[in-house]
Amino acid sequence: MLETSTTQDATTAPKTTDSEFAAPAATPQRWDGYRDIHKALRLFMCDTLTRVGRADPGDAQEVGLALAQVGELMDLCELHVRDENAFIHPALERVQPGSAARIAAEHVTHLESIASLRDLAAFAANARDDARGAALFRLYHALALFVAENFEHMHAEEATHNPVLWAHYSDAELVAIEHALVASIPPEAMVKALHWFLPAMNAPERLAMLSGMRAGMPAPAFQGVLDIARRTLAPADHAKLLRGLDAAAQPA
Repeated sequence: MLETSTTQDATTAPKTTDSEFAAPAATPQRWDGYRDIHKALRLFMCDTLTRVGRADPGDAQEVGLALAQVGELMDLCELHVRDENAFIHPALERVQPGSAARIAAEHVTHLESIASLRDLAAFAANARDDARGAALFRLYHALALFVAENFEHMHAEEATHNPVLWAHYSDAELVAIEHALVASIPPEAMVKALHWFLPAMNAPERLAMLSGMRAGMPAPAFQGVLDIARRTLAPADHAKLLRGLDAAAQPA
């Protein structure tokens, strides 16, 4: 999603071209490390933007909950930027120097935007009466632009980075990179992120993720994951997940 500093100024960073608005090439057989996190971020961003937009300025509790969600979104965006900087971009640059430069420049701008959004959220938290409504509206507009830019940014990563990774790395190598990235994430951050991963995925993706987690986690920890699934999924989706896990656990 975001990245390290480069010599390219954010104002001169190339924007998405018309050709990049086409869907990425369909390669379902290849490992796509962007797919699940980007689905989670898109859901988290849309939900947070909507929540800020509908927050009642006269209801301090409602405003506080909306602003708390903004802070959690910024935390995940910041973590995602640093993870991509540390794990994905080096892999790209090793095999095709310069292939991460455009996205790296955008990452700098996004980190600056995150800091600004945190400031706007703090201003809204401290505002009173009529000033609170104005502060929330200002935050809403800034957040909307941030979401719009990130949607375009994530699409560019999927459309331009994946082909480089697929051309130079095996699926086993890509899985190893992702496992190293996931291992670096603090457990509390991973738990929070699961609240957005699980409802953002489709049923086969969700089942595959939880099947892998069940194989690699102690039973009490996996029960915590199932509790998150129960709270975040629609009843029909939750029931489908449990059926799939049960079927996968049956001996062949």
